[in-house]
Amino acid sequence: MAQPEVLNFGAAVSEKIRESIENMDVLTVLQKMVATSPEDEESEEIREKLKGVLEKYYEMSEEDQAAFADQIKNGLANKLAMKLSDPGALKLDGLEDAIKEAVVYQLFLVGVVAAILILLFVFFGYKLYKSIKEKEKKKEEKKKLKQMKKKK
Repeated sequence: MAQPEVLNFGAAVSEKIRESIENMDVLTVLQKMVATSPEDEESEEIREKLKGVLEKYYEMSEEDQAAFADQIKNGLANKLAMKLSDPGALKLDGLEDAIKEAVVYQLFLVGVVAAILILLFVFFGYKLYKSIKEKEKKKEEKKKLKQMKKKK
C-alpha cells in the first residue's frame, strides 16, 4: 500500500522566498529602505549607510550594477537558507497538521449545520404531511356524513 505524499511546507516556503529574492529589484528595495523613517538611532545609522551604498550604486557601470545586484540576491538567499535550516529557526512542519485540523473542524461544523437543516426539513415535512392527511380524513368524514344523511 502506497503512503500518501507528505507536504513539506517549510521547504516550500523556503523555495518561494528564494524565488522572490531572485526576482526582486535590488535598486527599488534599497530606495524603499532609505526612504523609510528611522525608529531609533541604530536605524538612522543603517539608513545613512544604505544611502551611501545607493549613491555608489548609481556611480557604477551597468555591468557592475548587475553584478552587485546578483551578489546581494545570492547573499540574502544564502543567509535566509541558513536561518531556515537552523533548528531554532521558523519551522513550518506543523503547519500541515494545523491546516488538517482546521479543515476537519470546518467540515464538522458544516456537517452539524447540514444535519440540523435536514432535521428541520424532515420535521416540517412530516407536519405538512400530517396536516394534509388530517384534511383528507375530515373531507372523507364529511362526505360519509352527507351520504348518511342522503340515505335517511
